[in-house]
Amino acid sequence: MKRIFAQAALFSLLILLLGIMIGIWIDNYRLSSIRESLSSADVNSDDARLLGVYLQRFGESYCNVALEKNLEYNDKIYSEGRDIERKIESNVFTPEVQQEWRRYSLLQTQFWLNSVDLKERCSFNYSTVVYLSRQNSDSTLEEIDSKVQSGILLDLKERCGRQMMLIPITADVNLTVVDAIKGQFNITQYPAVIVDESFVFEGLVSEDTLNELLKC
Repeated sequence: MKRIFAQAALFSLLILLLGIMIGIWIDNYRLSSIRESLSSADVNSDDARLLGVYLQRFGESYCNVALEKNLEYNDKIYSEGRDIERKIESNVFTPEVQQEWRRYSLLQTQFWLNSVDLKERCSFNYSTVVYLSRQNSDSTLEEIDSKVQSGILLDLKERCGRQMMLIPITADVNLTVVDAIKGQFNITQYPAVIVDESFVFEGLVSEDTLNELLKC
């Protein structure tokens, strides 16, 4: 009888270890996929950033080209970002995924800076909308508000298209540049929305209010 119990325990342990190994393999596969997506986004980000530098050096005759490249990057990171976030949120075992999330926040911040620079240099009239939320919410209300706010902004993005640069940034990723943004705009509550670097909203902001500010 003891032998039977021992065999059953060993079999259960093997099944458990096999499940853990499969889980780790799946998470590593997700991480590899995330890195591949971010590597592609890195190239597009550098391309848009360097085109902005080129514009500063050689004048405004390339404004439209620079805008188009930055918009292409916006479209790409908008679609890839949602896929990356889904993969990150489903990951449990791989600790490196937190670093990939941080890199994604940096890419979004770089895109924002590109957009602001082009807008000022070339007198473009699109709107920039920065959306700050936290991975680790302080309360259930904050979590619910963040989900609702995300839905509102996605609906506006679908309607406004390229007239709205939507920049989602995770606020609690321990990045100096993100902390600087929060400090500059005095953001202490989440979700938070920054429109055109001038209007700051903490907590849930309605679609009607945002409609009044956006140029679309």
